[in-house]
Amino acid sequence: MMPGTAARNETGGSRALWLGLIAPIAAISVAGLGFGHSIPLFSYLLKAYGASDFEIGANTALPALAAVLGAPVYPSLIRRMGLKPFLLTCLALMVLPYLAIHLAGERIAWWYPLRFVFVIGGGGLFAGSEIWINGLAPDRIRGKIIGVYATCLALGFALGPLILGVTGYEGLVPILVGGAVFASAALPLALAPAPEVSPSSEENILVPIRAEKVVFASAAIFAGVEGAMLIFLPVLAIETGLSVAEGARLLTIYGIGLLVTQMPVGQLADMKPPRLVMAWCAGLSGLLLLLLPLTEGSVWLLSGLLFFWGGAVGGIYTAGLVTLGNRFKGEALAAANTGFVFTYAVGGVIGPLLAGGLRDLFGPMGLTAGLVAVLLAYALAALRPASR
Repeated sequence: MMPGTAARNETGGSRALWLGLIAPIAAISVAGLGFGHSIPLFSYLLKAYGASDFEIGANTALPALAAVLGAPVYPSLIRRMGLKPFLLTCLALMVLPYLAIHLAGERIAWWYPLRFVFVIGGGGLFAGSEIWINGLAPDRIRGKIIGVYATCLALGFALGPLILGVTGYEGLVPILVGGAVFASAALPLALAPAPEVSPSSEENILVPIRAEKVVFASAAIFAGVEGAMLIFLPVLAIETGLSVAEGARLLTIYGIGLLVTQMPVGQLADMKPPRLVMAWCAGLSGLLLLLLPLTEGSVWLLSGLLFFWGGAVGGIYTAGLVTLGNRFKGEALAAANTGFVFTYAVGGVIGPLLAGGLRDLFGPMGLTAGLVAVLLAYALAALRPASR
């Protein structure tokens, strides 16, 4: 081999790797923009239509049962359809019910089936994108790649609420804009060749979950805690005398915290045991929420807390996904990544329901205390050595 050939091959391989990752990362970034747009919009509309705190939580949590029911069949669908057609179908399942939300209006009962279908598509989009990314990522830089993925997702999420500052919350326009954002995620997926990632014939997502309970719990903890907090953040803003627009900006601050910290968290998970990173992030998230009462009346203190909290709670998921990719390879990866979406969905069901119930029974402080207890308990669990 001529001098410099190995270096050129490595450079070319690295370039091909990153080109292969552009499509799923771009798609999930655009989807993040749509999610960041929809969370405050839906919370506001439900509150405007007279929904109770529990109804708001249930409307977000109960459709998440769709992902719990859908996740076990995602590997089979990917095997039969192929990864790219599966992802494009998932996007269609998201766009159509999103647009139909406007027709449902004050008929809140119709929101449940519409969001059920929406979450079926959303769960598949995350499962397929993460299978694509983890299937291409080498172990030595997996944390860096997943950090880029999480950063781009957070960037979309952070910018999403700002769209509402332009479109407003009323009428058809914000719904049309949100639907168009989700639809545009199809473009990068349609243009790129998908990797060959074939699920195994077993396709049983419970097998990897039982093998790595703490790792899969990271997805459930992130979904439950983040969902519980963010669904009620616009409501909390109103209750503390802030405007709806300020509540949306607080979501943006949270998203910026996610944005600037996930690459460092991913790189840290390349250098340190990812389980330890998960424990650090969960512990810091719980300690920051203990400080939440001290921010009352100060939008600046609340913004600062949410900035660091966003980075810490997002790090739980990022480090968990790094561990997942390191632990499961080849045919096992599809079932493992789908299992990760499954446990995420379980957290998405439990978190908002529990949050709505705690707020109705004990007020905002009951919600905060419950989240702190969950985060600190998980930090202790993640510190325990992995069983083999």
